[in-house]
Amino acid sequence: MPVRVTPFGDGASLYELKDGGVRATVTNFGAALVSLYHPDGTDVVLGFDDVAGYRADDQFIGVIVGRYANRIAGGRFELDGETWQLPRNDGLNHLHGGPDGFGRRMWEAHVDEANTSVCFRLISPHLDQGYPGRLSVCASYQLTADGRLLVTLDATADRPTIVNLASHAYFNLAGGGDVLGHTLKLHAHQYTPADSALIPTGDIVEVAGTPFDFRAPRPFDGDLDTNFVVDGDPGNLRPVAEACDPVSMRCLRVRATAPGVQVYGGRNLGAGKHFSSHEGLCLEAQYFPNSPNQPEFSTPLIDQDHPYHEVVEYRFR
Repeated sequence: MPVRVTPFGDGASLYELKDGGVRATVTNFGAALVSLYHPDGTDVVLGFDDVAGYRADDQFIGVIVGRYANRIAGGRFELDGETWQLPRNDGLNHLHGGPDGFGRRMWEAHVDEANTSVCFRLISPHLDQGYPGRLSVCASYQLTADGRLLVTLDATADRPTIVNLASHAYFNLAGGGDVLGHTLKLHAHQYTPADSALIPTGDIVEVAGTPFDFRAPRPFDGDLDTNFVVDGDPGNLRPVAEACDPVSMRCLRVRATAPGVQVYGGRNLGAGKHFSSHEGLCLEAQYFPNSPNQPEFSTPLIDQDHPYHEVVEYRFR
């Protein structure tokens, strides 16, 4: 179906994708997912009414975060024998690409009506937020005829650099209130323990016998802000998570190609002006936090000959 485009304020646009009984809206500011409507008409994603809300937001509502999603300890990493210092915007650490990360940029939109999709493109120059290399990024949203929302994240660089892009959508399958009554299942037998600043220790631990065992559906823990190791081979689109609201019986399934998923219960949402604590939960498919500084973790390193390509799929059950 045609992609409907409407003004979203301050030079931004809103793009409506509709197919297979599902509807989604996205904006070129932050390449953000603004809404995702269940076939029963309920919007299950937190979003704002116009771009002014996204400009004022500090909770990364719905945006694509990068260059590097999650945290880098001390805002520092080494690459090819050279140390790169990034801005510290989370205490002593670097978070979600820095204070002017990709979620705070105006992207260029390219609509593909034949495939009910829109690709948001962004050029990040060498030393943008301290990162090496000129990066060309495409964040594509496609709504398929069978009701799947595909988020495809591609990047190329002119020299070796690190990239870790992630959708920071907040979901509330009840359509309102908090998510503390949701249930969660994770396809993850392992997780990465972290310190008080949410920097992983470098260990990879079995979830069995810990509070982090969500291999069978159970009530969601709103205090989660934890990276889990997704079962299966990274690079393959495979099951990640299933979140459900037992009252409405709405369920969302997530599949992804990335090696990990950061599960965040939204406890700090109340620190903003627009939402309450635990009003949404994040299922951020991505590489592990601080992976450039952890030899045990896979690092998302790309160069001229090795581009970045990751896919996330959202589907209602």
